[in-house]
Amino acid sequence: MPDRVLPRLQQLLHKGSPAERAGAAWVLARWFASQQHWDRAYEAILAYSKLQRSVPELAHPGPYLLGVEACLAIGDTKNAQTFIDFASTLFGTIPDLALARFSLAILERQPRETVSEILAQVYQDSGLMPLSLAAGTAPAFDRLTPHTAPEPATSSELVSVIVPVFNAADLLPSAVHSLLAQSWSSMEVLLVNDGSTDNSLEVAQALATQDARVRVIKLGRNRGAYAARNAGMAEARGTFITVHDSDDWSHPQKIEMQASTLLEDEALKASVSHWARASNNLEFTRWRIEDGWTHRNVSSLMLRAELREKLGYWDRVRVNADSEYYYRILSAFGPRAIREVCPGIPLAFGRTTPESLTSTSATHLRTQFRGVRNDYMEAAHHWHSMAKRPADLLLEQKPTRRPFRVPSEIALGDQEGPATDFDLLGTSALLNDDWYALAYPDVLQAGIGAGRHYLAAGAAEDRDPGPLFSTSAYRKAHALGPNDNPLLHYLCQGQDNGASALPTFEGRPAEGFGHRGRILLFAHTSGKTLFGAERSFLDMVERVARDGFVPVVVLPSLNNPEYLAQLLEISNAVEVLPQRWRHGLHPADEETVEAIRRLIRKHRPCEMHVNTLMQEAPLLAARAEGLPSVMYVREMPAEDFALCRTLSIGPETLRQTLLDQADRFIMPSQVVSDWLQCPERSTVRPNAVDERLFDLPFTPSRILKVGLVSSNITKKGIGDFAEVARMVATMGPAVRFLLIGPQSPDLQFLKPLPHNLEICDYAATPLDAMAQVDVIASLSHFAESFGRTVVEAMAAGRPVVCYDRGAPPSLVIDGETGIVAPADCVASVADVVLALDVARRQLHRMSRTARQRARAIQEQALS
Repeated sequence: MPDRVLPRLQQLLHKGSPAERAGAAWVLARWFASQQHWDRAYEAILAYSKLQRSVPELAHPGPYLLGVEACLAIGDTKNAQTFIDFASTLFGTIPDLALARFSLAILERQPRETVSEILAQVYQDSGLMPLSLAAGTAPAFDRLTPHTAPEPATSSELVSVIVPVFNAADLLPSAVHSLLAQSWSSMEVLLVNDGSTDNSLEVAQALATQDARVRVIKLGRNRGAYAARNAGMAEARGTFITVHDSDDWSHPQKIEMQASTLLEDEALKASVSHWARASNNLEFTRWRIEDGWTHRNVSSLMLRAELREKLGYWDRVRVNADSEYYYRILSAFGPRAIREVCPGIPLAFGRTTPESLTSTSATHLRTQFRGVRNDYMEAAHHWHSMAKRPADLLLEQKPTRRPFRVPSEIALGDQEGPATDFDLLGTSALLNDDWYALAYPDVLQAGIGAGRHYLAAGAAEDRDPGPLFSTSAYRKAHALGPNDNPLLHYLCQGQDNGASALPTFEGRPAEGFGHRGRILLFAHTSGKTLFGAERSFLDMVERVARDGFVPVVVLPSLNNPEYLAQLLEISNAVEVLPQRWRHGLHPADEETVEAIRRLIRKHRPCEMHVNTLMQEAPLLAARAEGLPSVMYVREMPAEDFALCRTLSIGPETLRQTLLDQADRFIMPSQVVSDWLQCPERSTVRPNAVDERLFDLPFTPSRILKVGLVSSNITKKGIGDFAEVARMVATMGPAVRFLLIGPQSPDLQFLKPLPHNLEICDYAATPLDAMAQVDVIASLSHFAESFGRTVVEAMAAGRPVVCYDRGAPPSLVIDGETGIVAPADCVASVADVVLALDVARRQLHRMSRTARQRARAIQEQALS
């Protein structure tokens, strides 16, 4: 992935808009920092700093802290101070910026008194005890100390602190002393020696002789931190139980803050605090910095001892079991079961060393996004989701078998339980995590893995698990119900019975068509309702058949039985192959390209037709097989910023890419042809409309009815339409406004609706839609490449009011077939509606002229 994405980000950094350049610089700086390439991270974050005043500021100091870290890594103290100063003007005296000033002072070897004063500022606004740096030659981390002795807490509730110890002889005293100096004195510290091969056991025993609150638990061979924690939990006597790593250091009020929170609210099951990671020299860092250095410390989880009986122990794995226990509590008792104490204030410091487990390659923190940590947590979340009651999540200290399967790299050899549906999906090559995340951005943003999402919702929503299995097509082919999981059916039954993961649906025999050869036609969408994209594709297929070819259709999914039935009537076969849309940062999926090449070899077409520029894989497959390709360009990228943003491609780059990938082009309007600038390879062919529209009567009612027919999304101008209705209502005329289309989330933003606006249902055909209205409005916020609804309206004799944007103005003859209003001028549209309401004679004249204009366009489309 980095080898594909990094060059695109570098290109954006040098050639993008200011906002794109700043975004690319921030992402690149984070990436290089995570790889410890500090010279490159430094260059990228300086590039960001030069752009920061020309783009909206982030709501957090993350970039500036990364700037400080990069500057300190290469010794540029001047720019480090500049980052701190600028961030301070934006965010004030927040703890992370005090930490930044502290790190800079350490590097500059400022006097210990000055350094201590800066460190004290971290806690000055929180009411917590300030810290200072003790004198001496030990690493700065080990010289952290309370500014004064903490005032003892009054509670007598015992807190058990478990400290797993493995080869930590040099670091353990600092950690234990920070615990013994806590304001919460009612405490036992359980040092669990996990088979150390150095003198850690002797150090632990010496600490125990110095303070009766320290106990040593000796284990045999090393089994990992969580097995050690479990041994400590089994012997813990406290009301509350928490953990402290042997190389960390805690603020003297950390235990008090977390325990007091639990005492104050009996409904809470646990508490956590925040921390920051730092080197031996107290240079603060975060492997993948986001909003700042200080963040939630899941390892600080302090739980009520009663949870030991309700939920049991930590999972016996090598990494991430603290996160699992955290989410196990939330799953069992709800999102308010855990409270974060003093958020944004570091109540502990985690020591970072090259030898720490989180720095090793196999279990590095980066694997929480892709790798063993991510795989483990996905399996854990699935286990949590299957529980019907907290008792279902009880985990014994040494279970006879694991509750869920985990990657072998982090397992401790415990017996696995039986394979679940989740495990079955996880072992199937048909489930592709990367493909799923890119195909469904909402899943990616939700942070849910493919297997978990497909089981919970994806299959029911007919989402595809990868490029080589069609959920909807398999469901249709095997008559599965809505609650059946098609991929599980295939894995458990279908593949053994010879079923296809990508079923083919047979249409009319080839003999029923002409003899000019097969044409493979690719649709880019197949929605539950038929809109412009689906109707345009039907026109493509009908045109191919009318010209004497044998159409073979390839759909990305099967979401509409009626659509499939219509296609089977006019084609030889319908194949279903999941496809992702074109994207500038993500090349076409190789498995998809290979699958299309197999379809080409199967059907042996003489040509390939691709519906819209959203598709790339078919064109690449056609090139590889030496097959001529035709692209139907139905978009206007030069005037559609939202489209270019969705594709992550600028209009000029996109234009050149299309010219390189396709042999010929067909577009619905001259404006699209003008953008492509390739007349010798282009044909302008308007979209045809339903011929029956020309016979639809035009009999305006006494109360004029104005309609907007669309998918009812914001970019179609539904908000403008509602505002027009509101303005007309204030002026008195009894005009009705009809929004014709499906229910959509964007409709909620229109409420409260004006009394003269009605939201109608989706109309199955253009005739059904046009029969409801007298005038049609076209108010899209983007440049329509054709405007099918405009032509359908004129064919039905309905005058059109459209914005002066995109292709519709080239279809509407202003003042004769309708009115062209200034783009985005709602008041002008309202004025036009009022004028048409009183000029009924002109309305009939426009109706006749509109039909004539639509007839001319129809003849051009069918020629």
